[in-house]
Amino acid sequence: MKRYYLRLLLLFTTVSVLISCEDYLDVSPDLGIDVNEVFTDYFSTRGAVDRASRLIHNYVYNQTDWSSEIGAMSDECQMSQERFPTHNTLNAGVWMDSGAREIGGMRYINQGTEFDGSDFNSEPVAKAFLAIRAVNSVLDNIDLLKEYPTELGYTPQQLKDQLVGQSYFLRAFHYFQIIRRYGGFPIMNKVYSTSYNFDEERPTYLESTDALIEDCDKAIDLLPEVWNDQNEGRATKTSARALKAMALLYAASPLMNPDLNPYGSNSKTYNISYAEKAAVAAAEAINSYSLGGYSMYSMDNYTENWLSRTPGFPKEAIIVAPFSRHSDPVGGIIGEGWVLPQFAGGWFAESPPTHNAVEWFETALGYDVNDPEAVTNGGFDPNNPYANRDPRLKQLIFTHGDDMFEGLPNPSGQNQRVLDASSNPVGWHYNFDVSKNKMFTGYYHKGKHRWLGCDRWNRIGGYYRSMPHIRVAQLYLDYAEAVNEAYGPNGTAPGSSLTAIEAINVVRNRANMPNVLSKYSASKEEFRKRIYNERAVELFHEQHRWHDLRRWKLAKEVLGQGNIYAADIKTINGQTVYGKKIIEGAIRVFEDKHYWYPFPQEVMDIMSKFEQNPGW
Repeated sequence: MKRYYLRLLLLFTTVSVLISCEDYLDVSPDLGIDVNEVFTDYFSTRGAVDRASRLIHNYVYNQTDWSSEIGAMSDECQMSQERFPTHNTLNAGVWMDSGAREIGGMRYINQGTEFDGSDFNSEPVAKAFLAIRAVNSVLDNIDLLKEYPTELGYTPQQLKDQLVGQSYFLRAFHYFQIIRRYGGFPIMNKVYSTSYNFDEERPTYLESTDALIEDCDKAIDLLPEVWNDQNEGRATKTSARALKAMALLYAASPLMNPDLNPYGSNSKTYNISYAEKAAVAAAEAINSYSLGGYSMYSMDNYTENWLSRTPGFPKEAIIVAPFSRHSDPVGGIIGEGWVLPQFAGGWFAESPPTHNAVEWFETALGYDVNDPEAVTNGGFDPNNPYANRDPRLKQLIFTHGDDMFEGLPNPSGQNQRVLDASSNPVGWHYNFDVSKNKMFTGYYHKGKHRWLGCDRWNRIGGYYRSMPHIRVAQLYLDYAEAVNEAYGPNGTAPGSSLTAIEAINVVRNRANMPNVLSKYSASKEEFRKRIYNERAVELFHEQHRWHDLRRWKLAKEVLGQGNIYAADIKTINGQTVYGKKIIEGAIRVFEDKHYWYPFPQEVMDIMSKFEQNPGW
């Protein structure tokens, strides 16, 4: 019993009592380090806060992150090889005690560090425990702080408020990473001692969210609206407002409200009270984001959100993981294996876009491609299906006939340059993947995480890479969804004159797309479909789709076996015929129990009050 108790204690406390960027903080106080030696000094205290910031998961940092590609757990991408955990564990539904990647955070809380390449099993939840411990140590000891620098341009009180505000924000952010996956979780608002009794009743998801929102509100009060140049990228009032809006939208969602949507039922009712709160929070974030120096890129500079030749944080990124740069003149493709085709230097573990994802992109006139009117009135040509589409399609995905190396020296083999996804007669790219026993979708990634020249021939490096967790466009998407549920398509949130429809149009117009068609916004239910689709398009390949399908309670029906498609392109009598086909072997086992991640059995064995998630 004692052995299991210590494992549970490790879950909450991790191995160190004081966590910081400084090595001397990564030790137990039993080794002789006094908190007064640490928290009386501003820079060592800030080191603990910065550690928690660096523990924000960066999905595009290193070569281990291919298997954290949760887009391949949804209908967004397809893991091309069967031998990797995304396919044989996560998509197979074999989650309990597997410790595999995205669902392994409860079992790997002490694996490696955040940036040295040894964090193979350090997933967002694992890092969340480390980060929360760090900021709780700061909050518990902040009154010990006495030694303040004079060269930073802030008063001692401002410096103290900044540390406390960042701590509340980071605790809320990392706690959100836990509850969005596991559901209601004990409120982690203290540094736990070895004598603490963890066998307590679980709070509900809404109770956990309420505690998170309290931290967001404290952060909003204390954080600056904008930082000076030396502190670019730190959390601001807008960061906290955006997190608050996102957390409240999740709390309003069907999955998080079992009283309205019982386990195993097909009901998908929103919590209107929390939708109203989310709408107000999103409106406040929208009204203030420009004060923090944030703005939306034009479509010409759209990919600056993820790839840039210049250092610094994307101006659209409100919450963003730390930067990385891959400038190796020999390879220049480290960390790109999960988006780069194997023939171009990527790995077996690539996860290219599905045909499901391609169908999300409307016609240039704003018609859903599956709407019969798309052909008659919407400019959709089934014989040339990739033309006259939402500009984001060509910006983000290579489709049949695209020159994948435009403007660059030819790669080895002319037939590798233009994507040939045809299967009859067999195209080069189709044949390559099939010969490698890979599941071919007919598409390759482009734009967000892969730059032109990132390949084994041209080897162009030197890009700063980013993975925003929340950016300005999402504020409008969150607002639109919350307002639609609370007040309808033409409703507005208190304190805002922006309707749900107008909010969606802000995102669409930036992409040079027309306003959403009136036929798609005639009712709350009809407009909800368009909101969901707009999120899928605008947030494509940003690790949102999987969690969105779960919180909407749509994952079971969307990810049912046989629902993952590839392009089906054939030449018949000299004419190219376009269609789609189910990807053989592309499993997605998703039952009701998979809506929440399971707690390890070794933890549940010793808990009498704490409840396991349903079905596990």
